[in-house]
Amino acid sequence: MSLLDEVKQRVDIVQVVSKYADLDTSSRIPKALCPFHSERTPSFVVYPESGTWHCFGSCATGGDAVSFLMKKENIPFQEALKRLADDLGIQARDERAGPARNISDLYEANEVAARYFKARLRAPEGEAARKYVEGRGFSMEAADRRGLGLAPSGLESLGGHLKARGVDARAAVGAGLITRAQDGAWRDMFRNRLTIEIRDAQGRLCGFGARSLDGSEPKYLNTAKSDTFDKGRILYGLNWAADTVRTTGEAVVVEGYMDALAAHEHGIGNVIACMGTAITPDQLELVARLVSNRNRVGRIILCLDADSAGQESTLRELSQSHTLFQTGWQSASRPFPPSEIKAASIEGGKDPDEVIRADRAAWDRAIANAVPFLQWMINAYSARFDVSTPQGKAALFEAVKDPIYAVSNTYEQDRYLTSLAKSMGVPEQRLRAMLTRPAAGPAATAGEGSRRQASPRRTREREGRIAPSQVAAALESSGQDAIEEYLLSLLLRHEDLRDYALAVPDEHFRDAANRELFTQWRSSSLTALLQAPREGPPGGKIDQLLSRQLPPADHLQRVDAVNQCVRRLRERHLRMIKGLEVKAFSELEPLLPEGQREELRKQSLDSNSRLRQVFTGPGRTGTNRSG
Repeated sequence: MSLLDEVKQRVDIVQVVSKYADLDTSSRIPKALCPFHSERTPSFVVYPESGTWHCFGSCATGGDAVSFLMKKENIPFQEALKRLADDLGIQARDERAGPARNISDLYEANEVAARYFKARLRAPEGEAARKYVEGRGFSMEAADRRGLGLAPSGLESLGGHLKARGVDARAAVGAGLITRAQDGAWRDMFRNRLTIEIRDAQGRLCGFGARSLDGSEPKYLNTAKSDTFDKGRILYGLNWAADTVRTTGEAVVVEGYMDALAAHEHGIGNVIACMGTAITPDQLELVARLVSNRNRVGRIILCLDADSAGQESTLRELSQSHTLFQTGWQSASRPFPPSEIKAASIEGGKDPDEVIRADRAAWDRAIANAVPFLQWMINAYSARFDVSTPQGKAALFEAVKDPIYAVSNTYEQDRYLTSLAKSMGVPEQRLRAMLTRPAAGPAATAGEGSRRQASPRRTREREGRIAPSQVAAALESSGQDAIEEYLLSLLLRHEDLRDYALAVPDEHFRDAANRELFTQWRSSSLTALLQAPREGPPGGKIDQLLSRQLPPADHLQRVDAVNQCVRRLRERHLRMIKGLEVKAFSELEPLLPEGQREELRKQSLDSNSRLRQVFTGPGRTGTNRSG
């Protein structure tokens, strides 16, 4: 039995939800005010027999115990699963590594190491490290509060300390604290470095950053990628900033540990750091989950270092993420409004920690004057290229044309085109003509030399849709859930279909294994997913789906097939919701006063409207990407 199956078999959905909502269990179907949005009439219900929940109010969503914890705690699938397993006393297995290993052992090994590092910083051998800390403007009390320590260079080592405290080699290696030589000897990963604790939003110690104290390279070293630590998917300081970010709807992302430390020590509670590297799309999505909700558009401000290398890496990383520019950052796993992305530059090119300590007003001005990230890109590339030459103009246009094309709001796109035309010194109409050429758009032109773009609808009519009979045949030959498996089979073969399925909510997948595979596909590149070890259940599912025979189709036909599957999943999900709604209302309605009954009837009409839209809305055209 897989870990997921064991957890779902043993978990009590009522017990899980009761930690976050005041459930009324007097009826067979417990109900409560929804923990995900404000309401006066209970619209959140739990079905103990099936282990599921559903909100019939503005959320209009539901799922099982795993999806509830994911949504409530803003954590990924695997983390939610492991937390439930820990609560149930089930050992969380790393199915890629073979023998069972409890991930809590890695967190505990890190805690043992942290206590050791803190003690070494206050010991006599920590004098040089203490001087460095104080030179950066932090007292020893602040250093202890913020988790700074020392990995010494002498004979006394972390490895020996871990052995003495009963930490086994597998946990020490798995946490990235030591390496093992061929003779079995333990070797410390960090030596003669200032150590910096890195915790997740729940406060768990995932790993460490470490700064060189003797000038050796690299200056900063992080814990190697492990089951608890991935520097591209975690943000430093999130454990301090999470509550403030959720409350204010604004997060400021800086590049260095000391920048975030200085901010929090000076009372700026919404600052987090991407640990010296360019911020990644995964990190942006993590922040977007915190700043945005159904009632507001959050704001993410990137406060980027002035050096050209830092700007270059950020531009290179984010300019490829065209989803970022469609209307802002839209978290793929949550149907919230997109977050507004801005960039701030500090006067005089100072580092954030320097200006926060010396001139708080300058910091506040920089944040207040932040500009939309795409405008910042235009400004940065305009300064980098010599736009007085044809070559420079072409380089600038090539650098920003795709992100500008991806902007879905036409008014915003007009503003960026005007700014770009001014930077290049060319007529705006010329840019518009260039922007609609085939290289910038999704469809080919009607003929050579033509600047008119063939409409996606005409192109689709000319090349033909994949026949419904072909889709039906593929679905009939599928496994236990035909629609889900056909969709996953397409997504595992074609990376260019990603945008058409990214926004499908997890709860639209009824089969747990399919849902787990879909969440893994959405959170990683297709290449990484297919190259990952195949020992666990998801790997077997991937092999099964890749072995299926699919009808031949070109790109546009495959897009149509994906859209058909997405629409069918949504239709099925809404029909299921309607059935649950009718059943729940039959029990809830007699218990409520007339005013609240009328509110429930309005909610029922809303769900009817959503169901009708599946048949009459844009999903019927084969071009809808939202699912």
